[in-house]
Amino acid sequence: MRPEKIIGFYRTRFQIEFGIRDAKQFTGLQSQQTRDKARLDFAFNLSFTALNVCKEVIRKDYPDLSVAQFKRLMFESYLASTIISTCGKSPHLKIIQKINHRLAQLAA
Repeated sequence: MRPEKIIGFYRTRFQIEFGIRDAKQFTGLQSQQTRDKARLDFAFNLSFTALNVCKEVIRKDYPDLSVAQFKRLMFESYLASTIISTCGKSPHLKIIQKINHRLAQLAA
C-alpha cells in the first residue's frame, strides 16, 4: 500500500475516535436511558450533530476556545440571561453583548 493511503486511513480513524471521545465528554453520548432502537438512533444523531455545530461555531466565532471552554461559555451566558430575566428586568441588547463578550474573555 502506498504511504499516502495508509496516512489517509489513520487520519480518518483518529478523526472518528476523537469525534466519539468529544461526543462522550461534551454532548452526553452515553447518557441515554432508553433501549428503544429508534430513540437511541435519535439520541446518537443529536449528540453528534450538537458536537458538529459546536465545533463549527467555535471555528467561526471563537477560534481561541476549546470545546470545554465553549460549553462553559454557553452555560455561563445562559445562566446570566436566566438571572437577569428572573429579576424582572429587561436589559438592553448592548448590556447582554457586553456580558457575553466579558464571559468570552474569561473563558479564553
